[in-house]
Amino acid sequence: MQKSNIGKWNTKMQKYRDKCKKISSTSKSIRYVGIINSHGRTLAGKINSGTKPLFSPNQVRDEFFAIATSVKLRKKSLSAIGEVNYMLFNHRKIVILLFHSKDVVYYITFGPKSIPSKLLIEKIRKISTEE
Repeated sequence: MQKSNIGKWNTKMQKYRDKCKKISSTSKSIRYVGIINSHGRTLAGKINSGTKPLFSPNQVRDEFFAIATSVKLRKKSLSAIGEVNYMLFNHRKIVILLFHSKDVVYYITFGPKSIPSKLLIEKIRKISTEE
């Protein structure tokens, strides 16, 4: 018996929530882990306890839309320069790590003095690509 579309969707969303929790547990310096779709919509997310959000709801929507749009636009140049391993944005108040996997983007934030090590980045990438 095949699962219904709703059942498949719910299973997929639970898998994303589980991945957010697993990524969040890899380092105490992680503030937020989110998974967004190609339209910038949040599919799953986890804010670590005691973390004060820096964005308002409107700013989050705009940020995720900008990231999703950027990822879509960069796809066109991949044949010339190769796949993106990850993107790291170092802002004054926050560090953002992005992974693109299939049709979603993993959006992970760290405190401003917590630039993730290559070992941590690889650990997070491995979780993001698990089936």
